[in-house]
Amino acid sequence: MSTIAARTAACLVFACAACFSDGGLHATGAGITTSSSTTTDGPFLDTTTGDPTTTTTSGATTTAAPEPFCGDGNLDPGEACDDGNDDDSDACLADCREASCGDGIVHVGVEACDDGPANHPSEPTACRPGCIKPACGDGALYVGPLGAPIVLATDASAQQSDDNPRAIGVTADGTFKVAWRVNGLLDRIDVQTVAADGSLVDTPIDLADPPAQVIRDPVLAVAPVGDLALAWEINGNNNDIAVRGVVADVGHPGFNAVVNKGPLQQSPALALDDQGRLTLAFVGVVFPGLYHVHVRRFDNFDPDSPPEFTISEHEAGIPGGPTVALLPDGAFVVAWGDPGGVILYRRFAADATPGPIVTTALRTGGIALADSASPWSGLAVTPDLGVVIGGVGDDGLVDLQTFDAGDLPQQIVAVSEAPRMHAPFVDIGSDAWGNLAVAWAECGVAGEQGPDCSGVASDLRLRWFRADLTPHTAPTAVHSVMVGSPPALGLAMASDGVTGVTYVADGNVLVRIAGLACPAP
Repeated sequence: MSTIAARTAACLVFACAACFSDGGLHATGAGITTSSSTTTDGPFLDTTTGDPTTTTTSGATTTAAPEPFCGDGNLDPGEACDDGNDDDSDACLADCREASCGDGIVHVGVEACDDGPANHPSEPTACRPGCIKPACGDGALYVGPLGAPIVLATDASAQQSDDNPRAIGVTADGTFKVAWRVNGLLDRIDVQTVAADGSLVDTPIDLADPPAQVIRDPVLAVAPVGDLALAWEINGNNNDIAVRGVVADVGHPGFNAVVNKGPLQQSPALALDDQGRLTLAFVGVVFPGLYHVHVRRFDNFDPDSPPEFTISEHEAGIPGGPTVALLPDGAFVVAWGDPGGVILYRRFAADATPGPIVTTALRTGGIALADSASPWSGLAVTPDLGVVIGGVGDDGLVDLQTFDAGDLPQQIVAVSEAPRMHAPFVDIGSDAWGNLAVAWAECGVAGEQGPDCSGVASDLRLRWFRADLTPHTAPTAVHSVMVGSPPALGLAMASDGVTGVTYVADGNVLVRIAGLACPAP
């Protein structure tokens, strides 16, 4: 046998001994270890995927349970849901959370949009908190730019009240009513109806009754259903204040009443609700050197309603003209400037029971024309029964101050952008959700001295605020006067946000309207 053949035979014998040992010995490289007769075959378990391991033991096969994981279709501990897929547009997200408004993922068929934490109740382009797209009627403010002036009448003698705001009112459907006085042998009070699109409805109607030689400071209130009321001073009759109501579905005057309170009354203000509850506030003399704010309530247009009563409490001087706002249950609020200029307000229950006088941090902003105009302050109530006051703050700006339903002060927010010498007229309107429109007059330069606005430049301005008092726009210019006092300014805001302002300039009775600007669906 050759050397090569001998070596080959030896290797075969050694290999066979290793494979067929009689003691179950198994050769493992450098040594020999004891082994069982078990062999393992089949796939190895991948713990990252949960694939099972098949193990054969003494001829028997067993399968280990997989580890649970999100997406296995089973509701495991710590999972809110598990639909076995990674589709984020259905009710169960890929990370096994239930879909919800505000998670930043659109649930198809349930949510129209979802900006997550950026969902906002009034930002113009934001998804709304209910995961609905912005649309008129969702509580946000969708008012467009202020339209061009519309001429209602041309008459050199036309005037609106410069003692109180609101020569304009608006119904629930956005129809405006505008009032002004016209001088003649017997003075008139004309009222023009203006549609929300700015078109004039019919012609002006004279509602002055009884006729008088001298009529001053007509003001108007409009109920949501369309009823309206007028009040004005009758200078030829010891400055009595006349009141007239017009029922919308009848189309003719509902009543007349003359308030008789001493030798001098002035600065009437009105508010009217759908139940015919009319609130009249005015300034009346008590004795020389002392004037007070008075209120009279007319229930259901009844001229025989109880007489007026005094609501202010100062001991000397003449207060600024009052402003009235209504609450849904028939309660009401009256605001005025005390003789020192600080703005006060007072709540009244539906039966006219008074609450305490509340002192604000604002004041009236000077006068437009000496011996003619009386400064007035803005007033509105919000859907949560809070109060909003407009006036001039310590910063010299036209400001808003809010109070909660318990009359605790909340915020002060700047309306104007630069202090001026005087800001005599401030008016506030509110829509159904508490968004605000603020109109004001201002004149001169801050720090200038002057008793009124007669010899300096004047401006009328308008600005909108969302319900959280975030400015919706920068101030909008309404009208400017190069030299001279600003005209009286009236403001009305419909429940849907449509806004109108009125004023008299250059012998024209004007109205400007800002309609809705609803986002595309």
